[in-house]
Amino acid sequence: MSEAVSVECGMCRRRFRCQPEMRERNVRCPYCKTIVKVPAASETGREALQAMSDLIAREKAEREKQPVTARHHGGPVSVPVRSKNVAIISLVLVGVGLVAAAIALVLVFGGGGGAGDRSGPGLFQIGDRSPFHRENPHQAPGAPPAPPGAPTKAGPPGTAAPRPVKPVAEAVTVKVERLLGGYRDGTLTYAAGRVTNNTAELQRVVKVVVSIFDKDDKELGEATAIVLNLPAGATAPFVAEWPHAEDVIGRKHFPNYQLNPGGVPAELPAVASEDAVAIRDPNAMATTGRLRVIVTNQGALPLPAVHIQAVLVGDGGKVVGAVRGQVDKMLPPKKPVEISIPWSQCAGHLVQGCEVWVQPAW
Repeated sequence: MSEAVSVECGMCRRRFRCQPEMRERNVRCPYCKTIVKVPAASETGREALQAMSDLIAREKAEREKQPVTARHHGGPVSVPVRSKNVAIISLVLVGVGLVAAAIALVLVFGGGGGAGDRSGPGLFQIGDRSPFHRENPHQAPGAPPAPPGAPTKAGPPGTAAPRPVKPVAEAVTVKVERLLGGYRDGTLTYAAGRVTNNTAELQRVVKVVVSIFDKDDKELGEATAIVLNLPAGATAPFVAEWPHAEDVIGRKHFPNYQLNPGGVPAELPAVASEDAVAIRDPNAMATTGRLRVIVTNQGALPLPAVHIQAVLVGDGGKVVGAVRGQVDKMLPPKKPVEISIPWSQCAGHLVQGCEVWVQPAW
C-alpha cells in the first residue's frame, strides 16, 4: 500500500497530506485555500518529520518575538494592541467626548455671572426652562423656531398642547322617528319620536324642539313638545306639534332639547300609566281608533285634567301614527283611573301596539 504524499503550502507554509494518486496534480490547501501542485516523488518519513519540527520551531520563535508586558501565573495577562490605528481612534473619541461634556457644562452652568454672582443670565435656575427646551413641542428637531407670536397647531403661543377631551354624553337623547302630516285639515304636522334621560337623576321638564326643513334645506318652522317628570334612564314617547299653512310639507328635521325652560312649572306631580291598549276600528279600512290606558295621580292633590302623548307602533316597533291631546277628567290622588283618547290618520291594520306618556295638563 502506497504511503500518503506530504505537501507543503507555499503561501501559509503549512503541511498537509494527500492521496498517492494526487501526485503531479493541483490541489487546494485546506488552510489558506491556495492552489498547490503535489510533487511527483514523496518525501521520506525522516524528511517529513524534520519539516514538521522546523515548522513547530518557526511558529514558537514567532510567538516569542511578541512582547508581553507582564506575566502572572494564574492571573490576567495584558497583551498590547496590535494596531496603532485602533489606539489612535480610541484616544480621539475620548477627547471628543470630554470636549462635548465641557461645552454642555458651560452652556448649563457657565456664561453670565461672576464668581460671587449667582443670579447671572447664564445660571440655570430651578423652575427655568432648559436651554434645550423647544417652545413648540410639535416642532421637528432641527427645524427653525417659529417667530414670536406665531400661532401653533397646539394652540396660542406659549401654551402646551391640549389634552384630548373625552366627549361627555348628552343629558337627553332625542330621536325623531317620523314626520306625520295631514292633521287639522292639513295645517298640522306631528314630529313623533322618543326621548331618553341619560342622567342618573329625574328631569323635571324636557322641552323637545324639532326644526323642520323642506327638500332644499330651507327652515320652515319648529315643532315643540313638553315632557314632564322623566325618570333617570327612562324613555318616553313625544309628539311635537308644528302648525303651518296649507300645502306646506316638511321633508327633513333636526332635533334638539332644552332642560327646565322658562314658563313651564317644574313641580307638577308625576302621573303613572299602565296597561295602554290601542283599540282598532272593526272596519279594516278605517283610519281611526281609540287609546285606552289606566293612570294614577302620584301627587297629593287631585288633577282636573291630564295631557297625553302617544305613538302608534307597527311591526318592529316602527312608528306608524301619533296621538296628542288633553283629557278632562278628575284624577284623585293615588287612585287608578281609566281614560281614553281617539286617534286618527293611521290605518288600523298597521297598528300593533302603542307607547303612551301621561302628565298633568298645565
